[in-house]
This record gives sequence, C-alpha cells and structure tokens, in this order.
Amino acid sequence: MTPAMATGISGELRVRTEQGPAWDALIDRAPTATVYHREAWLGALESTTGTPIHRLVCEHDGQPVCCWPIGLMRKGPLRVGGSPLPGWNTAYLGPVFLAHAGIEQPGDPLAILRAMTHTSPIKNPSFLALRLMDADIDLAPMGFRETRAFETYEMDLTRGEEALWSGLKSTCRTRIRKGEKNGLEIREETDGSYLDPFWTMASDVFAKSNQRPPYSRELLGLIESRLRANEELLVTSAFKDGERVATLIVPHDGRSAMYFAGGTHASALALAPNNLLHWKTMLLCMERGIRTYDFISNRGSPGKFKKTFGPNERVSCRHWERAGNPLVAKLRDVYEKRARAGRRITPDSGMSSGTAGGDA
Repeated sequence: MTPAMATGISGELRVRTEQGPAWDALIDRAPTATVYHREAWLGALESTTGTPIHRLVCEHDGQPVCCWPIGLMRKGPLRVGGSPLPGWNTAYLGPVFLAHAGIEQPGDPLAILRAMTHTSPIKNPSFLALRLMDADIDLAPMGFRETRAFETYEMDLTRGEEALWSGLKSTCRTRIRKGEKNGLEIREETDGSYLDPFWTMASDVFAKSNQRPPYSRELLGLIESRLRANEELLVTSAFKDGERVATLIVPHDGRSAMYFAGGTHASALALAPNNLLHWKTMLLCMERGIRTYDFISNRGSPGKFKKTFGPNERVSCRHWERAGNPLVAKLRDVYEKRARAGRRITPDSGMSSGTAGGDA
C-alpha cells in the first residue's frame, strides 16, 4: 500500500495490513476493541463465509493509531465493504483507535478514517458499512449516514459477587434458586463435546420463529477450535441427571465477555436453567479477571430477560453506511431480506420450540 495523506492532521498517514499475533498485539492496545476484532474470530469468519477480511492498520508518522478489520465482497457488479458484513452474526466490529497514540488535535480520528477509506483495498467501494465502538465521531462529513444505534446490557463484574447478587431483580434471584432446587448442575465445557447437542438445541430455539440459526454448524466448530486455542472462549452447560439441557457460548478477550449464543431444550424450561446458567457463567468470568459481561443484542435493543439481572444499559456502538447511489442502498435491503428468507423453515419441519435467553 502507498502512504495516504489527509487534511486536518500534521504528519504522514500510512495504511498497511497486518495479521496473526502482530495484529492481536495491536488490538490489545485498543480500549474499545472486542474479541470479535481478534485474529481467531476473524479467521473463523473468513473460513465459513469465504470472504477475505483485510486487517488494516493506519500509522501516523510511523506509529499505529487505528486498526480496522473489513470484509470485501462482490455482488454482481458491486464492490461491497462491511465491518461487519450482513450475515456475519458479529455484533461488534469496525475501526478501533489505539491508546497512547500521541494524537492530540481535534478531528484526528475523522482524518484517520478518511485516509483509510481513500486507500486500497477499500478505496471507493459501491457500498460501505461499519460500526463505531463507543466513539463519538460524526461520519456525515465523509458521506455516511447513521442508520442504527445498538443498545446493550452490561454487568460490571468488578463489583463483586455480593453486590451483583443484590442488584438482581427479585424474579431473577427466584429463578436462580429454583434452578438450584431442581438439581441443575452447571459445568464448564472443556472440549467440543457440546457442539452437536447445542446445535440441536439452537435449531429448536430458532424453529420457534420458523427460522434456522443465524450461524452455521461449521462456524460453531471453528469458534470452538480457534478461540479455545487462544483461551478466548468460555462455554457452560446446565445438566440434569447427567443430561445436558442448556448451553451458553461466551467468547471473551480477557477484559469483556460476550454472550454469543445460547440454547435450551424445551422439555427443560420448567427447571429454570437459564437464569442460573448466566449467573454461574458470570461468576466464572469474574474468577478469570474478566471485568464486563455483555449480553449483546444483534437486533439493536436488549430484551426483558436480560433486564432482570439489573445490568447497566448503554449504547454500545453505532452503525454507519455509505452508498454510491440510492439504488445501491436499495439493493442492500433486498440482499438482507433474501438472507433472512433463506433462514426460514417450514412449520412441519419437526423441530420443537426452545428458548435462547429467557425461561418462557
């Protein structure tokens, strides 16, 4: 890549690519980065989607100041860029700024992002979408429009177990006690033996809405192998009489844990496994020194079940889009509708109902 110059910032901005451990070392310097920005997750996405993800690094006078993983694909004659792209089932991504970069001038982040969008390989795509993590940056001057603000519920694990317990709603504490009274045992999964049972549970969960899971069985397998190898994965299950009845998949980066997926056998709902499973998982996270448990919502807003844990509610990221012309934006909408339609199943598929988060 050739160096890119930008107005509003003194010195030279150069955009390059990185990968592997060197990429993760940079990501570790970004306070708002997540496990989804790390190499293991990006590699799993590349393998399952077939879309190359460019790990872009912007340097200011030779010092890294921003990292941006971005996928590029073609849809007919159109070049589409996304961080994340639709269908990735990745709530958080987008550019993240590195701490202690020495950038002091107001407007520098915008200048950095402008330089990155004017440099190969993402120069002039037909459509570009990104999410900004905890960044109060207005991308309108770059031709973007904000289309959505994602809200989430977070648990501050640094408060300690006693304070967390006191902060739970009474209905949540009652469900936790009920799960314990019903003889549920919470175990941490140490290998991939949960994958096939979980896939069955997840399929049952989404069958409730006549949908297939938004993630593939292949992706789950790669998450298990790649993230576990990097100690970036916590999987827990609730067992009743030796039978696995509910499972949570929680990626983490050692700082924040992300509730990625969960499933429960419909026949086990009366045992109240989900509140207990989340609670025990939070305690395991706390033991590992993880500071935040993020319930995450890919749909843009958190749910009632998660609110019973008494979490902090906040806007976690903002989604921005830029299209070359209005027709491109309409084609994007058509693509997303077709993707959702492709996940539909017929009501007589034989799948039973379950729940992903609450004890319905």
